Amino acid sequence: MKKLLLVLMFILCLGVNQAQAADFSKYSNDYKVKAALEVLENIGSNDVFTRLDKNKMKIMFYDLSNIDYSYSNHYAVASTDENGENYILINEKFKNSPKEAIACLIAHESVHVLPKATLEEEVRATTVEVQTWLKVCDKVANSNDKLVQREMKLADNYQAGSDKIAQAIASNSFYQAQLAK
Repeated sequence: MKKLLLVLMFILCLGVNQAQAADFSKYSNDYKVKAALEVLENIGSNDVFTRLDKNKMKIMFYDLSNIDYSYSNHYAVASTDENGENYILINEKFKNSPKEAIACLIAHESVHVLPKATLEEEVRATTVEVQTWLKVCDKVANSNDKLVQREMKLADNYQAGSDKIAQAIASNSFYQAQLAK
């Protein structure tokens, strides 16, 4: 009887895990993106999923230079394609970055309301990103990964005061050219 109960519990848990993984498929088919989404779920970032669902966002790694060469070194962008589909495009250079750092980019990009961000929205998105990082950074070994280094720098700025993030964004030439006035 105990063995039967144990087998039934195992099957039930397996079924729940498969259903959970299938749920992430509505956002992406990429295993690394799904792993990052699982990180967000595990830390209770339900607001990220609410925003993803509201905006019907799909997430994928992408060569951002295909948008414009000036985007080749960006970390990620929220974009709408010619069919009106909303995407979070993560620079394919970061496909091998830790899932925790990728989760932070997803949290950031989920804040954006397309088609064009304001300074306030970019500050809010960056703040969400760094708050997410502070919840997961202990799970990431010290790394020379460029995305991890970005998250660590953002965390330093955030801990120095929230105005530090706003100042960094406002003084960045890309944001000066791109943000809605």
